[in-house]
Amino acid sequence: MQATGPAGFYNVPVTKFLVIFVGVCSILAAIMNVKQYFNLQLIPHITIHHQFWRLLTSQIAFGSSGDVFFGSLLLYTLRVIERQYGSSKYMAFLFISVIISTLLELGALVVGAQVGLKSIPGGPYALIFSALYQYHRIIPVTYRFRVFGVVMSNKLFLYILAFQIAFSQSFETLTPAICGILSGALYRTDIGNIKQWRFPAIIQKLTIRFVKPFLVSPPVARSAATTPNQRPIVTGILPVDNLMTNGLRNRRATNASASNRSETASVSAAATEGTSSMREYLDTITGRDVTGSELEPPSPEHTRVLLAMFPDHPRENITRALSSAHNNLNRAVEIMLSTPSPNNEGSSGTTTTATTAAIPPPPTASSSITRST
Repeated sequence: MQATGPAGFYNVPVTKFLVIFVGVCSILAAIMNVKQYFNLQLIPHITIHHQFWRLLTSQIAFGSSGDVFFGSLLLYTLRVIERQYGSSKYMAFLFISVIISTLLELGALVVGAQVGLKSIPGGPYALIFSALYQYHRIIPVTYRFRVFGVVMSNKLFLYILAFQIAFSQSFETLTPAICGILSGALYRTDIGNIKQWRFPAIIQKLTIRFVKPFLVSPPVARSAATTPNQRPIVTGILPVDNLMTNGLRNRRATNASASNRSETASVSAAATEGTSSMREYLDTITGRDVTGSELEPPSPEHTRVLLAMFPDHPRENITRALSSAHNNLNRAVEIMLSTPSPNNEGSSGTTTTATTAAIPPPPTASSSITRST
């Protein structure tokens, strides 16, 4: 069914009063067995007995238990009209709709007497269909769907419910439904500026002071299950490094037969390999792996700054950090701080260079010939 904003009667006191009042009157009429006093009949109630009070009572109570349920459900769903209009305008709209629809029902009884229409059952049918017409005009369609190739909208469910209540008692309930639609259309045309009419200010003040406090409903709290779980945002690789190191240390405890030095070396190598693998995996997920991406190249100024700050890191790591940080120097510094420096590689490279420089080059063939000569 159409989503109508917050659930419950929050900010719709007029709808809350209407649903409670109609429901209580309908139940009391059934318990006290006075349903016959809520029908509207031209002859003999109006013309002979002059029971004009039936013009009012015919709008406040349903005569069928099924209509009580479906009518209350329709009134509750149509509370979105009150949220669109405001309580003051919605109350004026209901009052004008009742007057216009009652006059139309009297005319329908006069004309329909020749075709067998003698009475109209009690219930705010005209009021419901007048509000339903406003719903049709001002509430947009949320979504559409197809059933056997026929395009339908989400409003279809509400219209089916209204169709059922309109034909609940054949043409006797269809007549006030049509009168309600006509009254809603007449209100929509704004003939004589009827849309601008409101109840006098004194009545509104008295209602707000003495009636509205009993009809105010708090908003329904949203369930925590409907909101997605808040997941932590990965801001660095350091926690992953610690996790890998701790896991490898626990695995190292099972290999008690190996020497301490070999264990330390293997753990360090495995930690470095696992850290790099995990970092590549996270880079792929978070989009920080910029290989083949269309990001702009790293800034030369930021590259020089990072080269000065991290002389032990190769240029490739610095450009990768800048590209991952989208040329954000602060973010690139954080990435570089979480990236282990290649000390082992640097020390091994330095040792190899020093060893190569210390060993003299082997004598060539020309030098051997010169010595023999």
